[in-house]
Amino acid sequence: MKKLQIVIVQPVQSPYWTERLKILAQETDLELTLLLEQGTFAHRPGWQPESIRNIKINILRSAVLTSTSNGDDLGYRIQGIRSIPWRLTIALWKLRPDVVILCNALQILFCLPARQLLNFKIGLIVEDTPHSTRNHGQLSSRIKRWTYKQADRWYAFSDDAKTFLENNGIVNDVERSSWSLDMKRFCPLVIPKSTTSETANNKSRTRVVFVGSLIVNKGISLLLEAWNCLSADIRQRTELYIVGSGPLKNKLEAFIEKNNLKEVTLLGQVPYSNIPALLRNANLLILPTLQDLFSLTIIEAMASGLPVITTPFAGARELVDESTGWIVDPTVPNALTAILEKALSGQVDLSQMGLAARKRVENMDNKIVMDKFAESLRQLASVR
Repeated sequence: MKKLQIVIVQPVQSPYWTERLKILAQETDLELTLLLEQGTFAHRPGWQPESIRNIKINILRSAVLTSTSNGDDLGYRIQGIRSIPWRLTIALWKLRPDVVILCNALQILFCLPARQLLNFKIGLIVEDTPHSTRNHGQLSSRIKRWTYKQADRWYAFSDDAKTFLENNGIVNDVERSSWSLDMKRFCPLVIPKSTTSETANNKSRTRVVFVGSLIVNKGISLLLEAWNCLSADIRQRTELYIVGSGPLKNKLEAFIEKNNLKEVTLLGQVPYSNIPALLRNANLLILPTLQDLFSLTIIEAMASGLPVITTPFAGARELVDESTGWIVDPTVPNALTAILEKALSGQVDLSQMGLAARKRVENMDNKIVMDKFAESLRQLASVR
């Protein structure tokens, strides 16, 4: 039986997709090729090509331009990059796929000439949200809407992404998909973690962890400002570990020293392989982000048995309710401090909330999600 030719196009190979693709590669009727626009990006340490059994990996070496993400209404503006996959058309002509999976509008534009000739199907992974696109101009919004409509099927990775598609007139052939993890790798400790302080001998301090880039839109400065306003009692029996690197590192170090925040530790960049153990040994994750299409960190924390404090600006907030954590706007004065005070008061059972969090995300296992994705690829290829 002829195998279905499936091409998946990504800007760069992430650890998350590597693990997901290892599951997909077990499907014996699929011939998989991963096209990467670049081998790596400087702002993504550890994201680089990694061989996967039964998957061909090619690097397009796309052109790279600088770009700006504006969030002036929330106090941030980010210099980033945008890759232009101008070699994509030729690569697809050579591969002659049955289905191509893309993840942004530029990829679609460079994919369309090849589709005209080869008549393959386009599946689009959608992470856009009404929040993330709120500052787009009318012209760019119209171009994006037209481009997205050229796909044959849309994989919405969050409820927000589905709403974004609906707002742009895309309703049919939208499949609610999701990010996923190896739930056996990310799991709670067997022994329940203590959630209260044993101040007599300081054996068990509540451990709060932040995992993310040290950039403005992750809200890390807002977190330290809120933390500095906590009561002395809570700070004495709590530890905050900040995991990540970025341009705000020196500023954060200065703030910690100036305010004598001895319970706050900057761990720097931690290898992705060490993240599961780090989360298992914490009690609470906080991600005060001002912009996140989804945030896999939230799934990782919940899978590890942690309740979560996050914001209305993270797509993964759909997983967080009163049983699994708190949602707070960190730009509202004193709001984040108030939530931290509540979570760390000792009156909340963080362990029970963590168990509820784990239960909430258990179906987001790589095997479950990618088996469903494989079946969708077969169905899409058969549509005429």
